[in-house]
Amino acid sequence: MILICMGLHKLEYKRLLNELRFKNEELEIIEESILDIHLEFEKYYADFLNENNISKQELEDNKSEFFKAFQKKLEDMQKPPETDETGLVVVQQLSDEDKEAKKDFSKLYKEIVKKCHPDKLSMDDMEHFNKMNTKFKAATWGYNNAKWSILIKVAEELGIAPTSFKQINAHLRREIESTELKIKKHKSTFSWKLFSSKGKEKKDSVIKEFIYQIFRRKL
Repeated sequence: MILICMGLHKLEYKRLLNELRFKNEELEIIEESILDIHLEFEKYYADFLNENNISKQELEDNKSEFFKAFQKKLEDMQKPPETDETGLVVVQQLSDEDKEAKKDFSKLYKEIVKKCHPDKLSMDDMEHFNKMNTKFKAATWGYNNAKWSILIKVAEELGIAPTSFKQINAHLRREIESTELKIKKHKSTFSWKLFSSKGKEKKDSVIKEFIYQIFRRKL
């Protein structure tokens, strides 16, 4: 019975890991594209105002709380991401749940450290040294920033398997939920709504909705 349960947990682990990797890839593509999508929105928005003889300056002089919040969101989006001394992007502060998860992943991380920490590598083969050092940095970043799929990917490449699939599965489910929320947040923006709309009529409807939501002006 115990072996059957272990097998089921391992099967679920593989499914969750594949799902998380797909979600991470989707999020990465969205985040790489979002600035271009926003610029497309700005251009269409400006063209719409010109076509309808609406003054952009007059709208923005409104200075409503909605518009101020929108401006702040744009400014935050355009800020370059914070990086650490290695050049890797720093993620937000870990939650208590993430800190607990680190304890469950600590054994896996320690096994990775044994195999690819720079202090444990010979510099006789610099190609191998650099390859393993890259893995070490990726695993350390994943471990410190609760990006468990990255940590697991490095572990798999090194032939290291988790010892408790049941515990890890719970953390993978949480990371999937967190990633889905980020994707949903991006897709809820007016820029994304415009990008996803087909045809001028639908695109114009997005702009009209934007103008109403931000400036409280109905067209």
